[in-house]
Formats: sequence, C-alpha cells, structure tokens
Amino acid sequence: MTKIFKIPPISLGNNNFIHIIEIETIDQDFGNFINEKIGLITEGSTDTEIPKIKTRLYEFLQRKKGTTIEMGAVAEFMVHLYMNENGFKQEFVFFNLEERSIKKGFDGYYTINNEEWILESKSGSISTSGISHKSKFLEAYSDLEKKVKDSEGNNPWRNAYNHACHRPVESAEDIIKNLKTLAEDFDSGVYKKIENLNLLPATTIFLEGNWNYIDQITLITDIKTALTKKKFKGINILCIHNKSLELLENFLTT
Repeated sequence: MTKIFKIPPISLGNNNFIHIIEIETIDQDFGNFINEKIGLITEGSTDTEIPKIKTRLYEFLQRKKGTTIEMGAVAEFMVHLYMNENGFKQEFVFFNLEERSIKKGFDGYYTINNEEWILESKSGSISTSGISHKSKFLEAYSDLEKKVKDSEGNNPWRNAYNHACHRPVESAEDIIKNLKTLAEDFDSGVYKKIENLNLLPATTIFLEGNWNYIDQITLITDIKTALTKKKFKGINILCIHNKSLELLENFLTT
C-alpha cells in the first residue's frame, strides 16, 4: 500500500525522533487509509460498517463545532492514523467508553517492540498569537508531567487500564496487568517518574485553509532548544501542519 505520511523521522540521537507530518489534502490513497483504520481507531476490532462509523465521528465533530474539543479531536484522530501507519499498536479506543465523547486521561497509550508510550496532543490555529510547534510541545510535555504525578486530580493509568480491558482493543494480558499495577500504585500515591516513561508529545497547527510547509530547520532548532533539561526514557515528537479542520470533516461525509 502507498505510504501516506512520506517525510521520514528526523533523529535527535539515542533513538529519539521528530516526526514532521504535513496534511494538505485527503487524496484517494489517504481516504482509503482512513477507511481502513477508522474502525480500529474509534472502536477497536469491530464489524460496524464504515459509513456508520464515519457518520458517528462526523456527528460528534458537528456537536462540538467551533470549540477546542472539535480541534483537539481532529488533531488526535490524525495522530492516531500516523501512529497506526508506523506500526504502533493502539491500546485504547478513540471514543470514551462511557459516553459519546473522546477519551479522557492520556490522549493515547501505545505499544511497539515491548515498549509502552503515552501520548499528549496539543493543537491550535495559525491565527493564535505566538503559536508555534515549540510552544505546543512545551504545553504537551508539561501536561504529561502533571498527569503522571496527580496534579490534575484523576488517575490516567486507571483510564488506560479500562480501555485496555475493553475486549475489542485486544490488548495483551501483560499490558493489562502492568496498567493495573500502575493504576493501583497511583491510587496509593506512588507515581511513575517522567524520566522512566516513553513520551509522545504531538503538536498540530491548523492553517485555516492557507497552506504552508513546516520550516524544518527552524523547527528542529526550536525543538532541540525546548528539550534542554527535559526528562524522559524515550521521546517521539510529532509536529503536524493540517490545512483545515474541514479536510477530515468533509471526507467523513463522502
């Protein structure tokens, strides 16, 4: 199958990477890929017909029209597509298990090569004063720090455990057991240190229909500066330009 996201990851050393992702259009190959993965992303292993899943996601986005939830959901969905194409196993479903909303806790929990990764996605509009991938990266990293040490008043590992236990997710038993231990430790005030975790901070800037490419040299310099003194076991930083919210929403109605 044709590779959808074509820019290769850029090494930061020590097996850490920046991923530059540019979404200018949804062509036929990209659309086919969305149709192939939308069930897995939103529901896990499912036999729900693709048009019904697309309608469900479209209607959710329309209910949130004009809010940061709409923007965040579109950004996260595209991140999940990218992660799926790059071999990461999704240990959760996009929608919250209890209601018609997107999931809470970490924005994603993935595994690959016996390593577990936690995602925090931050997005905004190009029209926002001072917006940059660097500023969104710092937001994402800060939120991950807060979530893993109970600064937000909820247990993100419990949410990840609940998703992994959901049968259509098809998580391995050792992953479920590990998440259960992490959730119980968290409830007991024993918090995982950020330097022992693999992090997936993702930044998306929506261009409001006016396309421009990411300045890779500036981005790499900015991210390397932002990484100074940041702690992590491993890190994959995703930086995304998305032409508009409407790209995905229009596709979902086809």
